[in-house]
Amino acid sequence: MVAITVLLAATAATFFLDFGSGNLGQSAPQAAFSFDYDSEGPDTLTIEHRSGDSIRAGNLYITVSGASGANGQHDFPSLSGAPAASSEITAGSQVTFSKTSDLSDATVTLNWKSPDSGKSIQLASWEAP
Repeated sequence: MVAITVLLAATAATFFLDFGSGNLGQSAPQAAFSFDYDSEGPDTLTIEHRSGDSIRAGNLYITVSGASGANGQHDFPSLSGAPAASSEITAGSQVTFSKTSDLSDATVTLNWKSPDSGKSIQLASWEAP
């Protein structure tokens, strides 16, 4: 199993991109995520909320590009192990993306959509090894 951990603090994006000033209608959450890629059998990518703010599951989505299939946007609650859209994702929560795709050349981004303005910000990203 190939494990790649990418930690991204939304604090930097909030500061440098000025999202904390109300442009999103609600302050973007500050959270760190890790990604664990498993290429054994069907490719899977497990995303774990490592630390930071709790986030409503319905405000999260992933975007997949470069995979052999299942490219595009996927709502977080549709992923394996995800709670209902109205539930909170907290540190230690995990979901798995496994849509019978070859992820060996993929890029996956985890995004948060403001419930007030509908604007999005990228919270974390993963690139295939």
